[in-house]
Amino acid sequence: MLLRIDTIALQRCRQLGLAGSAILVIGGVFAGVPPARDPLLRAPVFEQLRALTTPAVMCAYVGVSMLLLAWWRLGRLVRRRDAPTTRDLLTTMAWWGAPLLVTMPIFSRDVYSYLAQGTMTVLGIDAYQYGPAALGGPLFLDIPSIWHSTPAPYGPVFLSMAGDVTGITGESTWLGILGMRVLALGGLALLIVSVPRIARSAGVDPGAALWLGLLNPMVLIHLVADAHNDALMLGLMMAGLALALERRPAAGVALVALAALVKAPAALALVFLVPIWASQLSGATRWLRAALAAGGVGAATVVVTTTVAGMGYGWIGALDTPMLAHTWTSITTDLGYWTGVAAEKMGLATGAQMLAAWRMAGLAAAGVICLVLLRRYHRHEPVVGLGLGLAAVLALAPVVHPWYLLWAIIPLAAAARSARVRRAVVVTSIVMTVMVLPGGVQPSFDVFLGAALGAGLVFGIAWAARNVDWERALASALAAGRQMMQSEPVAVDAKAADDAGGHRGHDGMVPERLARVNVGDVHLDQGGGQQGAGVADGVGVVRPGAGVEHDRRVFVRSLVEPVEQHVLSVGLTDLDREAQFLADSRARVGQIGIRGQTVDVGLTRAETAKIRPVQYIYLHDETSR
Repeated sequence: MLLRIDTIALQRCRQLGLAGSAILVIGGVFAGVPPARDPLLRAPVFEQLRALTTPAVMCAYVGVSMLLLAWWRLGRLVRRRDAPTTRDLLTTMAWWGAPLLVTMPIFSRDVYSYLAQGTMTVLGIDAYQYGPAALGGPLFLDIPSIWHSTPAPYGPVFLSMAGDVTGITGESTWLGILGMRVLALGGLALLIVSVPRIARSAGVDPGAALWLGLLNPMVLIHLVADAHNDALMLGLMMAGLALALERRPAAGVALVALAALVKAPAALALVFLVPIWASQLSGATRWLRAALAAGGVGAATVVVTTTVAGMGYGWIGALDTPMLAHTWTSITTDLGYWTGVAAEKMGLATGAQMLAAWRMAGLAAAGVICLVLLRRYHRHEPVVGLGLGLAAVLALAPVVHPWYLLWAIIPLAAAARSARVRRAVVVTSIVMTVMVLPGGVQPSFDVFLGAALGAGLVFGIAWAARNVDWERALASALAAGRQMMQSEPVAVDAKAADDAGGHRGHDGMVPERLARVNVGDVHLDQGGGQQGAGVADGVGVVRPGAGVEHDRRVFVRSLVEPVEQHVLSVGLTDLDREAQFLADSRARVGQIGIRGQTVDVGLTRAETAKIRPVQYIYLHDETSR
């Protein structure tokens, strides 16, 4: 059970994340990718607001940064002994994700391609032979031009489900988006069930696995808000791994094969399922038998599913469709492009040849790395090996989109016990969350300025709230105000006795009107040509009622402290000497002037006095002389 203070902290995390998601939805209206036929988009006011790029992106990044900050603070709670329960974490996920269920796509237009391909499936158009251009209509307008004539790279499981969605929603783009989001939520439901089970099997805290894997802002932004089909692929893949670890390897292989029929990268999990199945067998040939069994179950699943779907195997030939995109996050594509430019200038090869060579080399290197990881992790941590293998594939893949990183993040979040690996996952999640721009804008100075302002505003306020002692700063400001109000200008050479021009608050003196100094600037040992300067004759006390604390103006009186609380006490040496009369009319150093005469009391030369607020102290047993 959580302590009260932790319950409050958890509630604040929920509220911060909820506010971030809501602000992100607002920012998505102006910087996201709404349907082309949306009536709101065609409204003149809306068009003018969307033209304000910097404020729109700033609003979106304020939401993203608040969501990221809430996730980070929740992670600190998860690491405590009295950490939130699994139910608490799932409730928090529901809070954060609720606003994103009804938003338009913000960072990607892929959902429009899903709808077009699902509609083609319903109409009997082979999506593995033709692109959305063959469909035409309003959906065609929402798809980026690069994908107009490209076949679908997704398996028959996903196209069948997309066809079911569009068969229900018809021509309504908004209903279609919500339908695709329902499919994504189905994938998330599978992840919610499977990730804690895999974590327990691997010796990882289920709460930490849920925080890092499912409450990750990348999951909420890309799988929930943008409804990517990667959610369905990951849900089936992780569910299959969970079943295999619970000694049901055949069912696990079947689910992983279905995941590969959504998106092909899930097929790598079949390789790492072999050691899991082999560990549950005995005999010298257990590895061979496990490999044959996994291959047989997987192949049977693919054949049966493809036959039932009635779509054929055209998706295999369309697997290279994503390579048409040039993403800056792909190392091999970047190397291929720049070396191609150099090779063309030197006449050694064409740019296309160099690009193809680098991409093939990257895939080959990724395959070797996966085999090394299989050998290293096959006994105790096969799910970790799978996560690292998918990370290697992504690092060397021809094309990498930010949400692709979830292929590696979620398995590692569920099973990795290494603190170094988990820190790498956290850093990667943070970096990729803040580096993805909304899909409705193009990279420019105004866009980057809005992103910097939004993130800087949120993290700047968070830093100030954590590091600045606001109570102390306010107290210091009020003290400075009191000091200013209590400072009263007085004269160095003041006249004795009352003067008709004096204020009723003065006591036996009138400040000189042309040469006033602040009492805080007067030294008690002031001399040098003004040895007669001092306190006026007859002034022995500060009379109650003469200070500003008795001022009739309530505002002034409220800003100062009573004079009685700040007493200036000066102690004089208690001497047993008789006063000696001197002839001089003015007192010199070590003398006191009394009504025009001087008395030598044998005082030493003045020294710098240290003055501070003190309580009244009676310094002598007898009356001081």
